[in-house]
Amino acid sequence: MPVSQKDRHLNAGRGSGFILSRIAKSSRAMTLLMALFLQIILQPLDQSFPFLSLLLQLALIFAIFFMVADCRAHLIIGLSLGIPASILLIIVRGDAYTNITWAAYLLILALYLHVIRLMMIQIFNAVKITVETIVLAMCTYVLLGTLWSLLYIPVAVLIPDSFVFNGVTDGASMYSQLSYFSFVTLTTLGYGDILPVASIARSLAILEAVTGTLFIAVLISRLVGSYSSNRRKD
Repeated sequence: MPVSQKDRHLNAGRGSGFILSRIAKSSRAMTLLMALFLQIILQPLDQSFPFLSLLLQLALIFAIFFMVADCRAHLIIGLSLGIPASILLIIVRGDAYTNITWAAYLLILALYLHVIRLMMIQIFNAVKITVETIVLAMCTYVLLGTLWSLLYIPVAVLIPDSFVFNGVTDGASMYSQLSYFSFVTLTTLGYGDILPVASIARSLAILEAVTGTLFIAVLISRLVGSYSSNRRKD
């Protein structure tokens, strides 16, 4: 029986596939999760080791490349955002906020949004809940906290005293402090040692808290619903 052009295309995709997708299939989500947690754990050491923050950021970008390697189109977009961002980060090397810094900032922000969108699609399109699905959900949640850290930076830089750092005496960098504030807000802990004062800072904090709460609520509903559906089919 003759094979249509569409069937030949699908069969070719199944046979050859995208080699990076096959290599990374079982480990790309775990690699990204490890890079995210490594950045959180080692971030307090950035004052003692000046280039540590840069290395952690580059490692995270590389892990995102691995994560988006499910197809050529996703990888091309990731590389087109991540490679220029990496080059600009190396050029800046933690200097003050310049045009190059802001260019790298926008590229990284777009890269994070790209991978979060892809992970959300995979989570909510999953037919069966697996360990990889759960790890994807964990990656998305942690990366949301990292993303909001970036959203706070232009507010803190461009609007003086938009945040009040009560009792912060460890000399941590602005990014470290805002990263801490982001995850405290995302999880709705609200310690109160760092406070948003400017209106836009408060609005961003409210949106992050709502995002974190809704993500957990919707995600749990999705996972429980899929698990119950699979149990009924079994």
